[in-house]
Amino acid sequence: MGGFLIVRTFDGIIKLFFVSVILFFVLVVLPPGDPAQRFGGKMQDPVKIAQVKKDFCFDKGNVGAYGCFMKKTLTGKFESPSQGNINIMPAALKAIPITFGLAVLASIFWLTAGIFAGAKGALKAGSKLDRGLMVGALIGISFPTAWLSLLLLMVFTDKIPIFPAGGYVGIGSDGLFSWIHHMVLPALTLAIVNAGVYTRLTRTTVRQKLREEYVKTAEAKGLSSSRVFGWHVMRTAMIPIVVMFGMDFAGLLGGAIFTESIFGLPGLGGFVMRGMQSSDFSMLFVGGLIAATFVVVSNTLVDLVQAMLDPKLRAA
Repeated sequence: MGGFLIVRTFDGIIKLFFVSVILFFVLVVLPPGDPAQRFGGKMQDPVKIAQVKKDFCFDKGNVGAYGCFMKKTLTGKFESPSQGNINIMPAALKAIPITFGLAVLASIFWLTAGIFAGAKGALKAGSKLDRGLMVGALIGISFPTAWLSLLLLMVFTDKIPIFPAGGYVGIGSDGLFSWIHHMVLPALTLAIVNAGVYTRLTRTTVRQKLREEYVKTAEAKGLSSSRVFGWHVMRTAMIPIVVMFGMDFAGLLGGAIFTESIFGLPGLGGFVMRGMQSSDFSMLFVGGLIAATFVVVSNTLVDLVQAMLDPKLRAA
């Protein structure tokens, strides 16, 4: 298991290196014009532009500039010339736990609902309950995220005002209950669509496992139905669910950009959105690299969970 972890960690580092190169190429090398003027934002003073060129090593070629970018990122001192040379790393790092907390709460919602409903539907296949769950899942999948967030805001902050319309409070400053109270609506916005997807996936996977020979053998040995279902069916059925969850959890940042903006959450999605709105290439580089790290770490953890569920993968 230790060797497996080392290999996956090394693989993740290589992926992050290539992502950083691609980000640098897209934001610095590919666009036409002087990158110093582009990163300098609205400033057109030749003296200030020359300072930007020196600070970001644009005068040392692409390799030198890339090394300068990575040094700024890794040391946590990435100044944004378009914002008066303010260090943007503290704001980016402060945004990470907000987005991560939103992703965790949303995933708890959709995994709990999706796995429970899907397993129940598989056990009651063809029944009215099963058909009702599948219709509900289809409706959930059909909701556009942006429209769903506005609908939830209208219903639960205006018609039935039980949740705040937006804003963020920290767990440490206001307590866990207050944090959850402010995060429920944005988390539900991200969870409802995925809950529908996981309901259908779980139902299909569990039904397939129920027909496997090893399940029938376990039943023939006299094992209790709860043990057969919990250990022999759900344990193996979780493998494709874990794989899909890793991709969805890592990709949650894309949906979080708009959701965080609508609900006024100062998370990583909002950080990237502000960079896009102000054409701040420094914010886009830092935000993109943090998002890539988020994806790589999530996928590495998924690989580890898969290996725990399926020992064959550890030997692969």
